Amino acid sequence: MKLFGRYIALPFVALAVLDSLLFFAVLYALSLNHHCSVCYFGSLVTLRLYEVALLTAAFLMIATSVGLYNRDAVQDFPTFLKRFFLSWELIFVPAVAFVAMTKVAAGLPFGWYVGILSLAIALFMLLLFSIRVLMVWCLRLPFVKKRILILGEGRKADVTAAFIAGPGRSHLSFVKIMPPPERWSPVGASMGGTLALKLQPDMTTQILSTARALRIDEIIVAVEDPESLPMWELLECKLSGIDVLEYVAFWEREVGQIDFTCVGPGWFAFSDGFLINQPRRLLKRVVDFVISFAFLVVMLPVILAAMLAIKLDSPGPVFYRQERVGLNGKTFKVWKFRSMRCDSEQDGIPRWATVADDRVTRVGRFIRMVRIDEIPQIINVLAGDMSFIGPRPERPFFVEELHRQIPYYGLRHRVKPGITGWAQVNYPYGASIEDAKRKLAYDLYYVKRNEVFLDFTILIQTVRVILFAQGAR
Repeated sequence: MKLFGRYIALPFVALAVLDSLLFFAVLYALSLNHHCSVCYFGSLVTLRLYEVALLTAAFLMIATSVGLYNRDAVQDFPTFLKRFFLSWELIFVPAVAFVAMTKVAAGLPFGWYVGILSLAIALFMLLLFSIRVLMVWCLRLPFVKKRILILGEGRKADVTAAFIAGPGRSHLSFVKIMPPPERWSPVGASMGGTLALKLQPDMTTQILSTARALRIDEIIVAVEDPESLPMWELLECKLSGIDVLEYVAFWEREVGQIDFTCVGPGWFAFSDGFLINQPRRLLKRVVDFVISFAFLVVMLPVILAAMLAIKLDSPGPVFYRQERVGLNGKTFKVWKFRSMRCDSEQDGIPRWATVADDRVTRVGRFIRMVRIDEIPQIINVLAGDMSFIGPRPERPFFVEELHRQIPYYGLRHRVKPGITGWAQVNYPYGASIEDAKRKLAYDLYYVKRNEVFLDFTILIQTVRVILFAQGAR
């Protein structure tokens, strides 16, 4: 389904909605002490309807931020368990601490209240866990999957089939790859050089008859030569209620990437998105300033602790400034906490960071793992050189090399670089040309969409990346 201009798989939406409704219903019922004389929880707290709604929203944000509704949490049970118990802790610990402090402040014996609250949260999470397992099992049943026919042959068709048949595609079912038939023309007459179309009701064509026989819900067109397509047959399929989607659009919808190796400049010019106007830039600038200033205030203790640890761990400055490429190719100096030795590039040759890089200090390894080293970039956001969310800024040396080897690489510089971004939360730290290509596919998706809802999604997903130390080097 499409939500705020972005495609989200229906099963993940259904899981989030079910969890939220269950949380809302249980919390609202338990807090109605004037309706339920035996509800012990009602003596602990009485909540109004809007308070229950706010707490439900907070619960959904926590569950989403730890990745409970991501594909890997559905396809891999240990991953689901890890994230489920983490979300439990993020709900349980603050709630119990809050109740304990309020009861102590009121001079009440808080032990009983904390016990009832702990029992209520434990029972709810157990119920939530049971329903989640049951629903995931139901989502894997054949009748709830969208049946896919791939029209084409070659690399695109093979890649699409492998993706659909892979793990975590609980909403899709790969049925068949069908080579495109010879071009077909409908019954019609030439009128001024055009064809007067005379499609008959229930006109059966080769593609349509195959799709109906296989009970196909969607046709993915993955041909190497679009000019050879039987367009009228595809139109007839669409008129008969079968979705028809081109390969690049399918990849964008399902993976959140743009396969730029299969498109030309015309596709970028005529596709929806890539709209970066002045009102949108102004709104993003205001949001960036507010979020960055609030984040700076909240993270001040962490910043001071990191500065002290870096100074004690190795000789050299606390901060590290390095030239990066920003909006429209303009260079600027980025601020970061120093995580490497001062002589890491004494030969003057820039190098990619690698796994277990020996140039990284002990404290540097930790702050890179939890992304604390990125915090000083808030200075760049406040100065206007960066946005809070956007493509990762690269060094000029690497940008020149990537420009030569990767088509459309310069498009990622049409928006401000960011501290976090769509590529950063979906792909680990890049350390090669191939990594840069993969990350560009995500960056182009962000440049194409560049909307508030996507920024909010990235912000939430960044919490998951930090909590599980994903992609750090």
